[in-house]
Amino acid sequence: MNKKQPIAYLICGFIGSGKTTVARKLEEETGAVRITKDEWIIKIFGNKITADKNFAAYDNKITDLATETAFKILKAGKDVILDEGFWVKSQRDDIKKKIYEIGAKPILYYVACSMEKMRERVISRSKNPPRDSFEISGETFDSYVEYWQPPGEDEECIAVK
Repeated sequence: MNKKQPIAYLICGFIGSGKTTVARKLEEETGAVRITKDEWIIKIFGNKITADKNFAAYDNKITDLATETAFKILKAGKDVILDEGFWVKSQRDDIKKKIYEIGAKPILYYVACSMEKMRERVISRSKNPPRDSFEISGETFDSYVEYWQPPGEDEECIAVK
């Protein structure tokens, strides 16, 4: 009996690009287990946490937990969707390498969107944030842009809009 190679769908994109919308659609289409770490943070701390001086530490710990959970799911032979953002190329390279090492297959989805559109969406939804989104000010959005590294031509990915 052949065991199917599990797939890790990696959702890459900046704040407000539509990552979670893409992840939810992929969840419906594939039946993969979706892990959206921002939803976990919001359930624990609420959606106004981004101004907290400890936010980066919380975010890192939840990211680690989400990744560990995803790897347990993959090792069990099930497909998983990691709705993480994967802002930095080295982070994308590292997670793909680890996924291959456990015998799973990574597929990177890049949710492309203009910076203007993402900023507009974030500011608009932050006025009255839904229960599954962070409140992020324009100033905070702008401060995060320097950390964003969209996939380059050397990265294999499926671009979605």
